[in-house]
Amino acid sequence: MAAPTRILLVAQGLGPAGAERQIAHLTVGLATQGFAVTLLCIGDAPAVDRAQIERSGARFVALGAMSPRARARRLPSMIAWARRADAVVVSNWDATFWGRVAAIVARRPVIVIEHAVYRSLQTSMSGKPRARWIALHNRLLDPFTYATVACAGAQLPVLRSEGVAERKLVLIPNGVPVAELRAAGSDTEAADGGRAGLGIAPAALVLVHVARLTALKNQRQTLATARRLRADGLDVHVLLLGDGEDRAALGAESEAEPWVHLLGARDRVAPFLGLADLAVLPSLAEAMPMVVVEALAVGVPLVASDVGDVGAILRRTGAGIAVPAGDGDAFTAACERLLRDPGERARLAGRAREAGEGFDASAMSHSYGALLQSAVAGRSPHDTLLTQ
Repeated sequence: MAAPTRILLVAQGLGPAGAERQIAHLTVGLATQGFAVTLLCIGDAPAVDRAQIERSGARFVALGAMSPRARARRLPSMIAWARRADAVVVSNWDATFWGRVAAIVARRPVIVIEHAVYRSLQTSMSGKPRARWIALHNRLLDPFTYATVACAGAQLPVLRSEGVAERKLVLIPNGVPVAELRAAGSDTEAADGGRAGLGIAPAALVLVHVARLTALKNQRQTLATARRLRADGLDVHVLLLGDGEDRAALGAESEAEPWVHLLGARDRVAPFLGLADLAVLPSLAEAMPMVVVEALAVGVPLVASDVGDVGAILRRTGAGIAVPAGDGDAFTAACERLLRDPGERARLAGRAREAGEGFDASAMSHSYGALLQSAVAGRSPHDTLLTQ
């Protein structure tokens, strides 16, 4: 019996953010397929994520949060881990730099997973822009990289502009464990005791916004929309799930508004999606946000900005309404239309649930598995998967 293919995944860290959840799903999926998987985190990881990964049979190694200088000192150990693998997958900056260098030195095929669309939004820990540095390291390291995976078609022009070779570009949409999320979504009592526990009347209308609390994710638009709808007679409550630099300001601004529920980052968002009438995402920029596919899986209609691949998904599936980014009036009108029409919400919820089947994590993991087998065998990425 042949030994299993050994895969090293190098990630910035784990946690509730979308890119981190995608890596956790991928790790579990590859281990379930029979790959011998080691997940190496060069940052922090919550205990709950570590437990989930280890239950799948994958190995978990955490180096902990470090300065760039400290990571340079740990590079030899990263190279040693890469040498124990047949192929390496790296995700999220800084892991796409340090992990890729380690794989190249170890002479192992390396696959980069890209999550960003707008480089101007990527900054260092000190807040300095990274766009030029990321573009430079892509140009320098792409000749030694087996493939770069985009999770959204909107990312492909950016990667091409940075010198990533066309023959190395692969598109694999994010996936989620659909059955698991649906089961969790039906357990609304797990959402802090459900409506009763949150102090929300049974007949109230609930918007849920799951995202990092930052200007980019535009929670203020969600609150502004809810204020307008409440002024027009709708009993709207807003659940904000996430953490970030805007948390204190959002809390201060909504302190006198009991219908705003600032709930912090959660490891399980499906129960909160399950008790919502509408999921919203008025972001100013996205690629392929995990909350979109999570809402589809649970069967919650969505109103979101037409950014990244979000608009294309909603138009293709009919599971929600996409509006121009930054257009508050259009966003509010779309939310009001669905909140005032329970029949239309129910129709969109059914379409969301049907579309969610196409975003199961097992399909995503099998696509990555096929790509990894091609890498180990020395075949072209396009022998298995094609870009779009």
